[in-house]
Amino acid sequence: MGKKIGAFVGKFYPPHIGHLSVIDNAIKTFDEVYVIISKNKIRNNSIKVSQNFNELDANLIKKWFIKHYQNEPKVKVEIFDETDFKPYPEDRDKWAEKFKKQFPTINVKIADASYREFNEKYFPEYEFYEIDRDKIPVHSTMIRNNFADNIDYLIPEAKEYFKDKLIEK
Repeated sequence: MGKKIGAFVGKFYPPHIGHLSVIDNAIKTFDEVYVIISKNKIRNNSIKVSQNFNELDANLIKKWFIKHYQNEPKVKVEIFDETDFKPYPEDRDKWAEKFKKQFPTINVKIADASYREFNEKYFPEYEFYEIDRDKIPVHSTMIRNNFADNIDYLIPEAKEYFKDKLIEK
C-alpha cells in the first residue's frame, strides 16, 4: 500500500487544543496530514452576527497552524473555499467533487462519527479514520459563546492574536 495521507477538515473557528490533539495523533498515524480550513464568508458572517464573535479570515487561521507546525514536515495546511455551496448537508456531492480535485493525493478522511455516513457515500475509496471529538471536551462553539472563560483553550498562536482584542458584545 502507498502512503497514507490524511485530511482533517474544519472551520477551526477558532482553532483550539482539541484540534491540536487530533492533528498530533494523526501525525503519529499517517505519512502526511492535511489540515484543511473550510472557508465560507457567508457562514462566518452568520457566526459574527449570531454569536457576536469577531470574524476570522481563513488565511489568518492558516498562518496560525503553519506557525504552530513549522517544524513538522508531515503537516500541510490548506484552505478549501466552500462559500458557493449551500450549507451542509446540501451540495455534498459538489463539495466532495471539488475536494477530490483540489486534494487528489489524500486517501484518508479524519472526522468524528457524525461524518462517517457522508464519507462512506462520497469518499468510498478513502479510509475513514474516526476521532473522539470529546476526548478533549472543548469545541469552537463553546469558546465563541463564552470567550472570556475559554480563551485558554485556544492554540498559542491564536491566543497571541486575541490577547489585546475584545470580543464585541
